[in-house]
Amino acid sequence: MRFSGRLRLNEKHSATIIPERNTLSIDPPNAGPSSSRPRSVIGNLADLKEGEVALPRFFSKRADGLFVDLPKLDSSESFLAVVDRVFSANAYFMGLDYPLFSKLLYGFDPRNFLGLLKNPAEPSTMVRFALDIVAFRPERSALYKSVKIGNGMAEYFFEPVYQEHEIEEPVYEDGVLLRYQKKTILEPTTLTFDEFVADMWNKGIRFGIDTNVVQTAIQGGKSGRLIVTRRREAIPGKAADIKELAKEIHRDDAPIRLPDGRVDLSQFKNRFPQINKGVRLIKKIPLVLGTTGYEISGNPIEPPIPKDLNLASLSGPGTAVEIDKEGEFIVSQQDGFLNFDAQTNQISIVEKIVSRDGVSARTTGNLTLTGDEFEEHGEVQEKRIVEGNSITIHADVYGTISSRGGRILLKSNLVGGMAINQNGDICVEGLASNATLQTKKGEVRLKRAENCTIIGTRVFIEKASNCTILADEVNITEAHGCALAAKAIRIESAGARKESEMLVFALVPDLGKFDQLIAGLTTKTGEVELALNKKSQDAAKITSQPEIRNYLVIGAKLKKNELVLTPEQQSNFQKLTASVNPLLRTLGKLNAEIATLQEARSSFSAQMAVLAESKKEAEAGIHCVIARVMGETVVRTMIFGPDGDLLHNLPAKDLKTKLRGATATGERIFTGRSGSLDWIFTAPH
Repeated sequence: MRFSGRLRLNEKHSATIIPERNTLSIDPPNAGPSSSRPRSVIGNLADLKEGEVALPRFFSKRADGLFVDLPKLDSSESFLAVVDRVFSANAYFMGLDYPLFSKLLYGFDPRNFLGLLKNPAEPSTMVRFALDIVAFRPERSALYKSVKIGNGMAEYFFEPVYQEHEIEEPVYEDGVLLRYQKKTILEPTTLTFDEFVADMWNKGIRFGIDTNVVQTAIQGGKSGRLIVTRRREAIPGKAADIKELAKEIHRDDAPIRLPDGRVDLSQFKNRFPQINKGVRLIKKIPLVLGTTGYEISGNPIEPPIPKDLNLASLSGPGTAVEIDKEGEFIVSQQDGFLNFDAQTNQISIVEKIVSRDGVSARTTGNLTLTGDEFEEHGEVQEKRIVEGNSITIHADVYGTISSRGGRILLKSNLVGGMAINQNGDICVEGLASNATLQTKKGEVRLKRAENCTIIGTRVFIEKASNCTILADEVNITEAHGCALAAKAIRIESAGARKESEMLVFALVPDLGKFDQLIAGLTTKTGEVELALNKKSQDAAKITSQPEIRNYLVIGAKLKKNELVLTPEQQSNFQKLTASVNPLLRTLGKLNAEIATLQEARSSFSAQMAVLAESKKEAEAGIHCVIARVMGETVVRTMIFGPDGDLLHNLPAKDLKTKLRGATATGERIFTGRSGSLDWIFTAPH
């Protein structure tokens, strides 16, 4: 305490110093939390005092901080033990590098610590993770409240904090200092991140504190409940897998994996590409262990162990397992054809494979093939499906053949089944009976067809009876009782079958729809032209004003560095800019609207050009030629829209109903029991 005052004599002439109120100064008996650096509690093992902490051999205290010698740290468990001892001794790490602190605590590998070094090229293996270990005073510890823990996370309520502080306050009477009395006051203070880590540790939260959230909350000084840590879930590993290497296999990188972990190669059965000796067919992809997660308590969450794969179990005759520095492989041991055994899941190389078992529930089940070609000598039984590319079947087909492209070639008969090609031709050399044949882009060639539904780009049939046919072009040698629709039709002989008349529909485009669309676009173009002229005139009025013209001329020269303004000119230009800004904004809006209108006009013009070309293509090549009519035959037109969706989007089963029910529509071209027809469509103008 220190003070100054004036001297006063009492009745007994003794002197009393009367303090001046404005000069009294009392030093606080206890410094606040920020008045001095906390006391270090690092001690020597030889004379360790109560409350002090001895450093282990992998710790080193230097003038610039507390360091860890990484090669001397044998595990995260050793580091954890020291950290727990420090926090249990009511101490904490001051100036803590929390990310490094977490890496040392969880998953530290003494065999690979270079990633923790600030500069791995330097010879030093010391890393600083804190400045010091200091005492966590009780009055400071009391500032930290309870934490809410649940659902793998912890929430802390941040609010302004105050610390009790005791001072000595002077007591006066009649201006005379009688004594000093103690008084407790609350002083505002702040939490610190380092103390927060220690407090959370002692409350069971030992992993994953979000440094940004905590430090921002402390620095902001606002109240609020925040999530300060979350559990880190374990990251699952990857099971061992296989990768196909031989380009001849032409399939997905990995075969289907069954729920029990076995590899299923059955989808490649009956797929026999030729392989040379010494070719790496399959490579094992080793399992990858998962990444450990952690609860907020620091307890590890171990990921499940991925399943392994024994490559030897997949190596069949003609192959062998070879292991070298590049990995583990199945390698062909001879020239031959590739074969997969569906029962043993083995891959084999044999000299020659010819499939004669057919496709049935007993032999193969449904086949899904990914190769370029498939050939089967056995029957495809009812309800069985063969999916692939360029499929050839030598025996009868009662099921479904589906190809992505190439050609479907059926050397025998198609009875009650289906042949569908997404992009290619269909050919049946035998009889097609009660079947559906459809290609979206390709030809359908048949020798004899009975009660079939046939859809294709071009259809060629030698003899068709009671069939429903839709195509762009149809060529039939002999047709009886069929219902067909096409743009180009050529039939050598046509007639009825029993009581079913021959119905022929020439597909004629609805040119009126083309004209309507073009007229609509023409109207829109005119409207755009009117609006464009109006906007252009408005813009021209603005640009013709002297102020705007001067601004644009000066601005253009300044942009090209053709003009340098003096300070006075610069000031005048700024005033000019301010005065024309409203007009410039209006001009900018008009120019944007003009650009939009011009774009619309160009779009309408392009659409009209496309429609005109489409109309020309749609009306070209429409004709119907029947060389001999030898029974009741009716030929009519059938209108289809510009997009051609009248019939082509119908399911095959609905096409027959559509054509058979359309006899009363369309312009009649021919009706008779004899004669011939040679008709060419001429578009009306």
